[in-house]
Amino acid sequence: MPLYGYIVLRCKEMIMCGRFALNQISDSILELLGFGLPESFQERFNIAPSENSWVALQEKDRKPVLQELYWGLIPFWAKEKSIGMSAINARAESVAEKPMFREAYQRRRCLVPASGFYEWRKNGKGKIPYYFSPKNEEEPLVFAGLWENWNNGNETLRSFTIITTAANDFMKPIHDRMPLILKPEFWQKWLAPATALSELEKILERPVDNGFLQNWEVDSYVNDISHEGSFCAEPVNLF
Repeated sequence: MPLYGYIVLRCKEMIMCGRFALNQISDSILELLGFGLPESFQERFNIAPSENSWVALQEKDRKPVLQELYWGLIPFWAKEKSIGMSAINARAESVAEKPMFREAYQRRRCLVPASGFYEWRKNGKGKIPYYFSPKNEEEPLVFAGLWENWNNGNETLRSFTIITTAANDFMKPIHDRMPLILKPEFWQKWLAPATALSELEKILERPVDNGFLQNWEVDSYVNDISHEGSFCAEPVNLF
């Protein structure tokens, strides 16, 4: 197995799946930002670590913006960008203390829009992929994230990570972790650099309701990070 594929597999085993889809950005996010869909937007159904995806972020004294960032947080103090492959996710329980994430958590938080995400259920010696998305298709799916600026003198890169939390009852049969999903009423507080840490702690402690998500089994086609297209997220025909 190539090294990249091995790293992604290990990330799935340790935290949550390292794959999600973004085939549209909800109107509610675009309204928050005050502009339309970027001309360069392309729908994706199999976004993997080390690839770019769209996130909403807000720098101090500026309005929120939508930018494409590298998935895998690279702290500003890192010497090599390869460290990002070990930081595709940040645990909600320790994000405020870990040196890898602490400063970004305090000052550089972002919203990671998605259409759905994948997780793998253990089945004997193998694993079965499932796709998770909002049960109500009108509901936006947004993950809590952190972002960073990294510059080693030769290259400048903005990167992000997705915060995960303990699985709710709906998720537990598949995995013990899940992305921290933010409802719209928390978006502005999460983005604003000046939000008090006490307020952030309250947001971290609010897992999504059990009835928010739906899921279905998908084809193992999605296992290959080079595969793309809507077939990745289509339900398996079990009959």
